[in-house]
Amino acid sequence: MELKRQKTYKGVFDRARDELLGSAMEEKFFLAGLRCERVGSETRVHVPFFDETIRLDVPGFTFSSSKGANVTLVAKIIILHYINTASGVPLTGEKVSYGDIPACMHYDPVFERRVLKPLVRAFGYDRHAFLDAGRGLGAKEEGFGDASVTLFALPKVPVTFVLWEGDTEFPPSARALFDPSVTGYLPLEDIVVVSKLAAGRILKTAIKNLAEEV
Repeated sequence: MELKRQKTYKGVFDRARDELLGSAMEEKFFLAGLRCERVGSETRVHVPFFDETIRLDVPGFTFSSSKGANVTLVAKIIILHYINTASGVPLTGEKVSYGDIPACMHYDPVFERRVLKPLVRAFGYDRHAFLDAGRGLGAKEEGFGDASVTLFALPKVPVTFVLWEGDTEFPPSARALFDPSVTGYLPLEDIVVVSKLAAGRILKTAIKNLAEEV
């Protein structure tokens, strides 16, 4: 099953790479808000990705992280899809929930299960750990719910998580908010993936914070 999934991802990556190679690449980089430079025969693109910067060299398509971390195939696909989809539409500053994004309503239960429930399980009764994890990723603290933070997955893709703590009367809950322009930068299916990556980074940072306290 894992091998089959990897082959599928490799095919998606190859198509995204070929699409970028066949486009006006420098215009795409500009629309995506990315800085690029010529290095020998290649174009080096700097992609802010959460709390790190991914360096992409084209046409070799090598990826490296400013933190020395492994750049997964999923992350590579997300970055290429972001560049290929980038429309240059400005951020509105407004925030809408996942279910309010056109064509996403029917996938709300999937989004809830894959993205929000892990956050609720981890932080439903501890908003301070949630906020500390967000700060550890350089997130901006917001004023929604009992606690909320905004992470920039990519330069034009902010993701805001809102947490309501549970009490004796109400169970905890969470919500994800996006700028309405998000569909001008990511395919619909990638919005779930990026959100899952964002939630995963918050969870991983919280575990790291807990380990440092022990």
